[in-house]
Amino acid sequence: MVTIIIVSYNSAAVMRRCQHELLSSGRFRVIVVDNASADGSAEQLKADYPAIEVIALDRNIGYGRGANVGLREVTTPYGFLVNPDLFVTPDDIDRLLQAAREHAGEATVFAPAVKEKDHLCQGLLSREWVIGAAMLFDMALLEKVGLFDENIFLFYEEKDLCFRIRAQGGNILLVSDLYLEHLKGQACKPSDFVVHLKNWHVGWSSFYYLSKHDLQHGKHHPANILLRYSIKAFLSRDSDKRKRFRARLQGIRAFLRGEPAFLENGQPQAAGAD
Repeated sequence: MVTIIIVSYNSAAVMRRCQHELLSSGRFRVIVVDNASADGSAEQLKADYPAIEVIALDRNIGYGRGANVGLREVTTPYGFLVNPDLFVTPDDIDRLLQAAREHAGEATVFAPAVKEKDHLCQGLLSREWVIGAAMLFDMALLEKVGLFDENIFLFYEEKDLCFRIRAQGGNILLVSDLYLEHLKGQACKPSDFVVHLKNWHVGWSSFYYLSKHDLQHGKHHPANILLRYSIKAFLSRDSDKRKRFRARLQGIRAFLRGEPAFLENGQPQAAGAD
């Protein structure tokens, strides 16, 4: 009925913490797409959970591209894309599937609440977009829209997909009765490089998304965003915040120069100071 897809990058430890019951249950087909982890995550997961399938990539291709690798392997009616740092059990998946089956054909995406503010206990609620940490896809409907945009390395890939779903008349439904705790930001071990990489791509991907869908108006006009980020990058009292916003500015400037998110060798852009 459902295939679980998890995109991993140095994520074995947090997956054992958050998803041990799911990974060891054997109740569902589980595909882990490992984005060239440097900590042996692929080998650890194969050893700890022999029933799961691990696709070990030779380089880090990002979240959307990694998710697409797993989604292309799905042969069940549903595919559930879930972050490594999300607490989820087989019972949670059963509840999500029940909601999808009871409303079959009504939505391309069914998503649990992964923020407490969305845990409204009001049944299924229509949303413009949902967080990519947990998305249950009706695979037949997803096929009509297409998978994640592979021009994006990180961030805004779920917003882009949801925009395309809605543009084609599809629906996105939040299952507000089901809450899955998201540790957020712990899918891989943080470091200065990872923080810079993520923020560079926040900047690049935000402008790519706005440009692609002609949304560069009002507060989303490039000049307004550049002004806000510049102020924060140079005037914030917090040095870490200044670094994050400077990285975002670098990503934005790269996009405006026509640079892609990936280098010619397939590695993600992660330029240092301009």
